[in-house]
Amino acid sequence: MPNLMHLLQTARSWRIDTEDPQRLSPSTPIITVLPSVEVPEKTTIYPDEVKCETSQDRTRRDTLNWLMSSLRSILPSSGHKSASGSPSELQNMLPSSVKVHRLSNAGKPPEDNGGICLMTESPFRILRVAECGNLETFQRLYFADPTRLSIKDSRGRTAAHQAAAKNRITILQFILSQGGDLNNQDNAGNTPLHVAVEHESLDAVDFLLQAGVKTNILNDKKQAAIHLVTELNKVSVLEVMGKHKDKIDILQGGEHGRTALHIAAIYDHEECARILISVFDACPRRPCNNGYYPIHEAAKNASSKTLEIFLQWGESRGCTREEMISFYDSEGNVPLHSAVHGGDIKAVELCLRSGAKISTQQHDLSTPVHLACAQGATDIVKLMFKMQPEEKLPCLASCDVQKMTPLHCAAMFDHPEIVEFLINEGADINPMDKEKRSPLLLAALRGGWRTVHVLIRLGADINVKDVNRRNVLHLVVMNGGRLEQFASEVSKAKSQTSLLQLLNEKDINGCSPLHYASREGHIRSLENLIRLGATINLKNNNNESPLHFAARYGRYNTVRQLLDSEKGTFIINESDGEGLTPLHIASKQGHTRVVQLLLNRGALLHRDHNGRNPLHLAAMNGYTQTIELLLSVHSHLLDQTDKDGNTALHLATMENKPNAIALLLSMNCKLLYNQMEMSAIDYAIYYKFPEAALAMVTHEDRAEEVMALKSSKHPYVTLALIASMPRVFEAVQDKCITKANCKKDSKSFYIKYNFSALQCSQFYADMDHKTGDALAISKPIPLPALNAMVSHGRVELLAHPLSQKYLQMKWNSYGKYFHLTNVLFYSIFLTFVTCFAYEIMRHEDQIITYNATNLTHDEYVNFSKANILNVKITPMMYMSALAIITYIILNTIREMVQVYQQKFMYFLDPNNLVTWVLYTCAVVMVFPIFWGTMYELQFSCASVTVFLSWFNLLLLLQRFDQVGIYVVMFLEILQTLIKVLLVFSILIIAFGLAFYILLSRGDHLSFKTIPMSLVRTFSMMLGEIDFLGTYVKPYYLTTEDEKSFLPFPLPAFFILGLFMVLMPILLMNLLIGLAVGDIESVRRNAQLKRLAMQVVLHTELERKLPKMLLERVDKCELIEYPNDTKCKLGFFDSILRKWFGNPFSDEGLDMAMEGVEDYVVNELDKTKRKLKEITTALETQQQFLRLIVQKMEIKTEADDVDEGVSPNDLKPITGHASKWTSPKIRKKLRSVVSFNNKGSST
Repeated sequence: MPNLMHLLQTARSWRIDTEDPQRLSPSTPIITVLPSVEVPEKTTIYPDEVKCETSQDRTRRDTLNWLMSSLRSILPSSGHKSASGSPSELQNMLPSSVKVHRLSNAGKPPEDNGGICLMTESPFRILRVAECGNLETFQRLYFADPTRLSIKDSRGRTAAHQAAAKNRITILQFILSQGGDLNNQDNAGNTPLHVAVEHESLDAVDFLLQAGVKTNILNDKKQAAIHLVTELNKVSVLEVMGKHKDKIDILQGGEHGRTALHIAAIYDHEECARILISVFDACPRRPCNNGYYPIHEAAKNASSKTLEIFLQWGESRGCTREEMISFYDSEGNVPLHSAVHGGDIKAVELCLRSGAKISTQQHDLSTPVHLACAQGATDIVKLMFKMQPEEKLPCLASCDVQKMTPLHCAAMFDHPEIVEFLINEGADINPMDKEKRSPLLLAALRGGWRTVHVLIRLGADINVKDVNRRNVLHLVVMNGGRLEQFASEVSKAKSQTSLLQLLNEKDINGCSPLHYASREGHIRSLENLIRLGATINLKNNNNESPLHFAARYGRYNTVRQLLDSEKGTFIINESDGEGLTPLHIASKQGHTRVVQLLLNRGALLHRDHNGRNPLHLAAMNGYTQTIELLLSVHSHLLDQTDKDGNTALHLATMENKPNAIALLLSMNCKLLYNQMEMSAIDYAIYYKFPEAALAMVTHEDRAEEVMALKSSKHPYVTLALIASMPRVFEAVQDKCITKANCKKDSKSFYIKYNFSALQCSQFYADMDHKTGDALAISKPIPLPALNAMVSHGRVELLAHPLSQKYLQMKWNSYGKYFHLTNVLFYSIFLTFVTCFAYEIMRHEDQIITYNATNLTHDEYVNFSKANILNVKITPMMYMSALAIITYIILNTIREMVQVYQQKFMYFLDPNNLVTWVLYTCAVVMVFPIFWGTMYELQFSCASVTVFLSWFNLLLLLQRFDQVGIYVVMFLEILQTLIKVLLVFSILIIAFGLAFYILLSRGDHLSFKTIPMSLVRTFSMMLGEIDFLGTYVKPYYLTTEDEKSFLPFPLPAFFILGLFMVLMPILLMNLLIGLAVGDIESVRRNAQLKRLAMQVVLHTELERKLPKMLLERVDKCELIEYPNDTKCKLGFFDSILRKWFGNPFSDEGLDMAMEGVEDYVVNELDKTKRKLKEITTALETQQQFLRLIVQKMEIKTEADDVDEGVSPNDLKPITGHASKWTSPKIRKKLRSVVSFNNKGSST
């Protein structure tokens, strides 16, 4: 029974398309599952498909056929009998999941039925057949579908690759006969020749080379077939390839231009190298792209066998081994250099035996001995000296381009064994390199302490100094060496006196070892130097002692040790070359702990050469903790000045340190002026430091004091801020608005506006609009801040709630009364002017009723003129005339006052010119009635007066918000129109004169004279061309009554056509486009225009009003209760808002009420405070950990280094800032987001 189950399992797993499972390649797909397959109705097994079957396979197949016949007789009939052994029977034997479905005769597409693809129908079958070498099957598959030659497997290999891999020559021959591609590359870039080489298919390689395949194709690894065979060391394949050497480029380069000989040298394939040289005639003297010869590669990679072959080749060519071994590469290395780089002692020995000289120098003049000493290869150095003893002394004395000997190289990289060996072999122990460094100094500079100790024991000179005049003790201290070990070695080898001579020697900068120990913070070295007797008050070239160094770099423990020494009390107040004491330096760098230590030890408050105390320097660099510490001990420093009269506040402002400025102001420093009569805010404005200015003008307690400062350069801080730093002044405005600390919907909620920043009651200087600098002393200008905003275009400042509320206060106090009174009086004047003009024209109809039918034309005209001038003077005319004269006299007085005030600027205002023309015409209009006579001029002036009076009313309406913007648009477009017409009047004159010449002789009245022609041409621009009456009828002479004609018809029509294109079409559209652009510009700047008009209105009013009245109605602050009904608008204001619009919208005020606190800034402040707390806690914990480690007597390298900053991190000191030494072009420290913050201060 188990055997039967085994047979059943075999039947289920057996495939009818299997030939020889043992021969299947794992890389070749056997079955590809497709959406559907087409099964032939009859399966024919060809004899050639079973050639490879074994006897075991045939037995298994016969047994399976017997089993299938037996099962067929047992299974119930399905109503459809199939032929024995037919595919349908076999299909029934298969599992349902893999049944083979036959297609109907109709030929359903394969996508309709799913199934499996038999091996006989698989497109990859040709790959397997090529691998097996069955030529007949391969031919049948090819002729069935010739495109199968290009089918690739998962690795991108074709049938040619498979045949080459399995050495199937017949398949390759057939592919070649059918024109197949034998140079096809797979996914790795390998051709069939590469694959044949890799699988060592000798016949395939021979056939492919005979067939003439390309041998220079590189795969993805930049390897041709000759490179691959050499790397894989396929000697037999290389011998076969040697038969076709004429078809192979032996000099072809692969990766980095390496030839096959380079590869043989790298991998030490001596047989391949021998064949390449002997058979292929490869030349070892061809370098790669990097300039290396094969012999260098062999030496570098310790390929001694290949190296020997190269040397033998050279001897066979008449080149001695010495010459071969002396080839230079691109860097000047000979093979011996390369062998030393490789580190193989056998390769080095081979080079030496071949005649390589150890004294050969490369381009940098270094010998192989230099390289071996630098690498620490003691055995190689000994071998070189052993094999070439005659070259030993020259090599030991040879120098490279840096004047370094092999001893320098060994000492530089801390190889004490080689150092000792070289000295024992006779090397000079104290040679000097290019920078006058001996091996001892070089070892100390590079931190090779073992080499330092060996050199000292062997008798090296410790008094040698380098080019910077530094001795070995300088370098040991600078690089953190163990001074106690160094002192012990020196004392043993030399004497204690020799060590003491090194303690106080100075280098080129005048610094002793103690200076460098203080600078680097090496505590142990400092202790040992002081213990050995180093002088602690030595000064360098800048007159700085070690204590100055320690204070500059924040070395707290170093400062304490120096002060605890015997002379500590004498050096604490010593000054350097600039007059700076250690307290000055520590304060300048912000080392708070060092400052505290110096103050506790009794440091005095000296001044430097610029008269500055430590507080000045701390403020200049913005160290607030140091400022607090200094003032807590010496509060009198707060207002001290330097030689230029600058206080700490001045210096902090010059260096743009807002935190220091805020702290000094909070400590109630005085706002003094220096010797140039400039305050701190003047410097902030001069240098345009927004951070510094913001810290001062938004300070919680001192902001008003700062804003009240005056100087000759900036007499009014507000105007300077508006001119140069508008964002800062916006923050000032924000601070001037305060809100009640209660709910916003409460009746007691109020908003308080402080107008002190916008007011200036005293005299001040005119300001430069660009810089805000003072120009000349003059009388005060009304509303100086608002006028400055208008002149500089600061829309955001004018639109600020404070500015709007300030204007609203002015409007409610006096503006609306005076302005409406002005409009009212002008309306009365306008009414009298209109009535007077109406009365003049009202009596004409009564007089002209006289019968004048019998009069000639001239008599009728004269009679009509007489009737027009015969006007009856009525009382209404007398009353109107008196009212007009009275109004004109009063306004003339007002205008004269304005002329006196504004001088020449008065005549530049077009409104003033319109006003004078109006008054003149009005006087001419009304005066003749007092004599009872009327003239023609009177009527002309009446027309002008009526027009200008109503036009002036239009100008007055621009003061109102709702209608004023339209008046502004009208005036803007009018200005543009006038400019354009002035320019294009040239065209009007041109066409007018042309029409005059062409039409005046044809009895055309509209073109009879030049002025009339110009007027007619201007009217034609509006489209009134009268083409029919002026051109068509005169051209055809249609009526007998037509007297006009065209004397020059062709040029007349040409000029007319040109006129219609240029004037009505082009010019008018241009004017329309400009008008639209002006309207858009006015719309964009409507807010500025509206606010500017209000500023101008109040400015003009304040110029005319008495100062006493202004002082009574003006207010310094205003408190509003938005939720109180008593504060709502009155009836009069409601009418104004309804009909004319309130000049002051509540949108800006709502912005102040609904303004949201800037939570980002608040969170940043909280984070800053938390970071400070964390920093303090970490410093405390660090101190505790130090104490714990000291108590536990744990020694670490960190214990030898003091706290403080690195000398590389500390910025170099370039000097001290004087009055005007701040840079002209200074990058802004950061983009200050707090400019837009409401009521925030730093």
